[in-house]
Amino acid sequence: MHVDPRIGALRGDRIAQRAMQEAVMLAAEDCRREDGLSRVIGELEDYGAGAELAECEALQRLVGAEEAARAVILPMIERLVRQQRETPLAQLSLRHQSGPGFHFLQLAAKGSATMGLALHDGMVPATSNPVATFPDAERHEIVLAGEAEIEALRIVTDCGDRVEVARTVRRVDRGDCIVLADADCSRVVRRVHGCMLALRLARVGDRPRPTRQVDLASGRVVHKASGNRRESQHEMMVALLGRMKRSDAAPVLADVARSGGDHVRWQALRECLALNTSLGMDTLRTLASDASAPLSSHANALLSQLVERYPELEQAEGMPCRA
Repeated sequence: MHVDPRIGALRGDRIAQRAMQEAVMLAAEDCRREDGLSRVIGELEDYGAGAELAECEALQRLVGAEEAARAVILPMIERLVRQQRETPLAQLSLRHQSGPGFHFLQLAAKGSATMGLALHDGMVPATSNPVATFPDAERHEIVLAGEAEIEALRIVTDCGDRVEVARTVRRVDRGDCIVLADADCSRVVRRVHGCMLALRLARVGDRPRPTRQVDLASGRVVHKASGNRRESQHEMMVALLGRMKRSDAAPVLADVARSGGDHVRWQALRECLALNTSLGMDTLRTLASDASAPLSSHANALLSQLVERYPELEQAEGMPCRA
């Protein structure tokens, strides 16, 4: 494997690594202290705490007028680009993500609100009937460069595992605004002409509904995920205890399965069954016998399946889980 000499020299030079990283971090912090951006970030904190966008004058102007957005964002981008050229091996000190055809750079986050740049590069051809994601968030985007054909989506009928989606095709270019109000609204990018860059402001609600992925051809909900980051963290913690084979955690997982939040109870039950089958089966029977519990029907179905396949589980006592 070829290693660039500059990278090779940097490997053993911790002082240089730290100096480069601190330079990038300080550049970002300096930008946030400039008058225009500091005011926007101050209002972003209010917005993230629950204030209406109309109450945040600078923030509302930022996502409502291209000139205002450029005036605030461009100095920061120019400064960071200069810094990156001076220290090309330093890691950018901003949260970012990249995927086929889409890239996102988070410029600031306060409370439940985030602000960042979203780039669609048009490298992935759009399918005629894609899967659309409907997160429970209020989103405002203003196009800073490029143009694209998008399809605005709104769920008009919700039957749980299937929805009816109203679809409107729209062309957007520089200066246009896109507003998505809640979990029933989304949009897909059909075609990008070159690249499209947008400034995105988003806020998640206090008790967000699950994020849904919908097959637009059939209206079928193909996937659901918790819209609350903290809930997702709880699920990962429970799963990690199982992967670590922490049998001493089985009683705690049983308690979570019986009385925890709906988002984590099923995962806790699965891990409890794997770590301590006897305790897991007792917990499963408890859930199945409580007709008022949200998981009762699912618990009954799982109990029947397990006992049918493994009859010995009817008398499970200290045995490893075979399921």
